[in-house]
Amino acid sequence: MTETTRAPEPGVTIRKTCCGICNAYSHCGIDAHVKDGRIIRVEGSSDNPHSNGRLCPRGAAIRQYVYSKDRVLHPMKRVGEKGSGQFRPISWEEAYREIAEKFNGCKAEFGPQSVCFHAGFSKWYRPVLQRLSGSFGSPNYMTEGSTCQEAHKLAWWLVFGGIAGADVANAELVLVWTRNPFYSNMDNNRHFYDLMEQGKSFIVVDSRKTSFAQKAALHLQPRPGTDGALALGMANVIIQEGLYDRDFVDNYVTGFAEFAALAARYTPERVEALTTVPAPLMVKAARMYAKAKPAALLTSASPLVHHVNGVQNQRAVVSLAALTGNYDITGGNRVVPSGYLHVTGFTPSNEAAYVGEFHFDAPAMGHREFPVWAEFMPDQAQGMLLPRYIHEGKPYPVKAVLGVGMNHMMWPDSTYMLSALKKLDYFVAVDLFMTETARYADIVLPACSGLERSDVKIFADGYVQCFPSAIEPLGESRHDIQILSDLAKALGLQDPHLQMTYEEYMDFILEPTGLTVREIQAAGGIVKAKRTLPPYREKKYRDAGFPTASGKAELYSSVIARYAADYGLDPLPEYRSCAQLFPQYCGPEYPLLMNTGARRPQYMHTRTYRMRWLAELEPNDLLDIHPEDAARYGLTDGGRARITTPAGSICATVHCTATVHPGAVHMYHGNERANTSYLMAHDYLDPYSGYPGYKSFPCRVEAVTEE
Repeated sequence: MTETTRAPEPGVTIRKTCCGICNAYSHCGIDAHVKDGRIIRVEGSSDNPHSNGRLCPRGAAIRQYVYSKDRVLHPMKRVGEKGSGQFRPISWEEAYREIAEKFNGCKAEFGPQSVCFHAGFSKWYRPVLQRLSGSFGSPNYMTEGSTCQEAHKLAWWLVFGGIAGADVANAELVLVWTRNPFYSNMDNNRHFYDLMEQGKSFIVVDSRKTSFAQKAALHLQPRPGTDGALALGMANVIIQEGLYDRDFVDNYVTGFAEFAALAARYTPERVEALTTVPAPLMVKAARMYAKAKPAALLTSASPLVHHVNGVQNQRAVVSLAALTGNYDITGGNRVVPSGYLHVTGFTPSNEAAYVGEFHFDAPAMGHREFPVWAEFMPDQAQGMLLPRYIHEGKPYPVKAVLGVGMNHMMWPDSTYMLSALKKLDYFVAVDLFMTETARYADIVLPACSGLERSDVKIFADGYVQCFPSAIEPLGESRHDIQILSDLAKALGLQDPHLQMTYEEYMDFILEPTGLTVREIQAAGGIVKAKRTLPPYREKKYRDAGFPTASGKAELYSSVIARYAADYGLDPLPEYRSCAQLFPQYCGPEYPLLMNTGARRPQYMHTRTYRMRWLAELEPNDLLDIHPEDAARYGLTDGGRARITTPAGSICATVHCTATVHPGAVHMYHGNERANTSYLMAHDYLDPYSGYPGYKSFPCRVEAVTEE
């Protein structure tokens, strides 16, 4: 570990490091005050050119994350029933030996596809885990991408052949669809405030009245899950009034006639009936977006696709960029390379070369069931089917799982997932904490936190970061990549990539940047890349076309058309309600829609509930409900309520707020005290992506006095 500046307090050293709790775009710089090998205080690094001293509540409370009483500090072997939490410490050598014996035994008897390799949050070790899965011979590498981000990118891919990011800074107008950057991108808060103060126009579409929506020029508040109908209504206005980009549509779009016929059915009056958005407001928004030149469409990783009609909703929204010709232009939506760990930018890496290409005898999980997903994600299984494969043993048995940061609450009907883990022959959990999921493992391997290790961050702004560890790993914990490399050796895999040392691996990833780990750390831990990709050039489709089957932007999807008849899919982005898709879970006895997962500034999935400072900011089992609905169902603010669905029920604390849509209720996700995933059926999945409908599933509420 390298010392930096001396703090004034005797015996205290400030070590430069970064917070790794949330997404890879942020990872803000931290000054860790260390005394006797222990962090006693943290502050934002004011001299970090990427984060500039910013630190959100999660980063400010990171000591409680590192020193949580729930930390796993030694390899543990289960000695009681699965789920009992009864373990005994064992050595790393014993753990590796037993895991290798079990995994190789499953491979010999049932085939390599019977062993699954799952990556939860975070992302830094994923290239190594994917390489490990491929080298082992298993097609069943899966990530939290089975519920996050990838379906969003899938919708863009179906239309344009690739995603395009909003060029907010250069846009005349920004259409923000289901995104609250004040909470979800806290490192960019000031930037958005500055743009608003400078007079940039924002239209926000969000079923909740967020702090960002309240500052927008227009706020459209649709009923959860009806975004596709709203987008088709806007498309209808743009087409009927001749506001679409005729040159772009005539030369670079296919399926326009079919799409226009679909959109024509979504008149302003019908859209208002479906979405509750007033017709004049919808028409005004459509005109503003179409007339602004250029206009950017700012979407988010998951909100639109966390519905059972999610991909179709997202396709309808994305189609607006095609109609207006705002794709791959400055001030619109720019096509920028995707770099290390999916961070977009112009800094190259060797991630793809490290992961390599593998070919398997058996199809990946979910590729038969969700062929559109399989087309887009040929190298990743759809993990939402994991519990079903375990329970049914079809089309092939799944006998063992290596879960790195695995969280059963990611799956709809979490009890179904826990019963699958209980039935599973062998489960290995790699985690910082003894989570409820880890309690079902046969072996738990202790991972260290980001402050106890060093790893490479490549940011969208061109900075490359790699600090030494701030403190030594607690107990016997090890960093994830060391654990995976050790497992590869124990499994007998003769793969030179998996035999690299940690520093050799990171230097391999960094090679295209012209940097090495030692060079970055010698320069203070964060520098600009020496070599970058060519700068942005707009309208690349003029020379190369679009990376679709037709070579054009597709409003009628050629990919979906191949599977339409056999799977009941629609090549056009038709809107269908959850009642149309899953009538068995809807009915008059469930008059409300549950909406989960909108960001809170202090939470990051389940990772921060155990941090006392954050837990004390507000009750963490709040049920947000509109005051009109609270009165209708006899609920009082601060009282207790039971939420019931066909799948189950949970209790929560009532929070009356006009920020939620009347007829909908909202809860934050990932709370073991009130886990909303228990309320969803395990098959409540989007037929295109396999994503669960977290953000709109029917429920009812009632007051409770006893639980």
